[in-house]
Amino acid sequence: MKSYGRVNLPFTGIASFCKFPVQTDLNQLSADAAIFGVPWDEGTGYRPGSRFGPRSIREYSTRFAFHERGVKKRGYWNIENKERDLENIQVVDCGDQDVLYLKVDETFSAITDSIKKILSRKAFPVILGGDHSVAFPVVRAFRKFAPLHVIHLDAHLDYNDSIEGVLLANGNPIKRISELNFVGRIIQIGMRGIRTREDAYQDSRARGNKIFTMSEFRRVGVEEALSSIPGKSNCYVTIDMDVLDPSIAPGTSSPEFDGMTYGEIKALLEGIASRGKVLGFDVVEVNPFLDPIGLTQTAAAMLILEFLGAIFKSTPLSSSKRGKRIK
Repeated sequence: MKSYGRVNLPFTGIASFCKFPVQTDLNQLSADAAIFGVPWDEGTGYRPGSRFGPRSIREYSTRFAFHERGVKKRGYWNIENKERDLENIQVVDCGDQDVLYLKVDETFSAITDSIKKILSRKAFPVILGGDHSVAFPVVRAFRKFAPLHVIHLDAHLDYNDSIEGVLLANGNPIKRISELNFVGRIIQIGMRGIRTREDAYQDSRARGNKIFTMSEFRRVGVEEALSSIPGKSNCYVTIDMDVLDPSIAPGTSSPEFDGMTYGEIKALLEGIASRGKVLGFDVVEVNPFLDPIGLTQTAAAMLILEFLGAIFKSTPLSSSKRGKRIK
């Protein structure tokens, strides 16, 4: 049989994210960007299963593995702008946070510690959720980057103070994040549907958060939506997959109709990358049990790659120094 070398087809080998190299020792991490899973869904109040999101996103991401079918160049070629993205960026998969069910405080503390380690190694963290509650312990690790502005893409405000005493569920993370004294502006985009609590909306507005419902976002456009972000300021982006329309991303716990198209969220993320200094982002609420054909997982993997490409294009790394984005 003729030898063709290592073809690296999507269905062979270990399913790390896009088949990037695996580095699970965070103390020895050496990379420009680090993929890190948080398989936690104890904060889900309806249709659990997002704890399997990181694993499923990785599985479907192998379709976008670099170097497959004999391609020698790094990164991926973008047919729309005729440029190669992520060509000089070293991305690794750091595996998952070890979690212990029902031990919320201990698990959340461990998440914060892990993200601090990634940041201390000057790597850019990309978090795979998990339900949206994990955004709070992740953002908590960015204290030294104050003021940190948070851009929240979601169908829901996630600004409930308490649900019968529950403070750390997937309906609370942006409220908890707002209480961190190093967090500056919060911009919330994509909200819609009939499940938003009025008190949560008024609470978010009272803090000074900027809220764009889905209809408002379509009316004003990307530039207006992002105009309140101070230019080149430190930003964290949290992306709930239910910000997308369920025809594109059905595998979420609480889908809402009339969500963003892929083109809309792509344009928005490119705008965020060009305006702010993005220091990390998460993609949460992928539930593979609700999407057996993998539309949601595939969309998540593509968003991660294209957002990373836009982020590193906005602040290119020098050829001699890694980690220019994270100081």
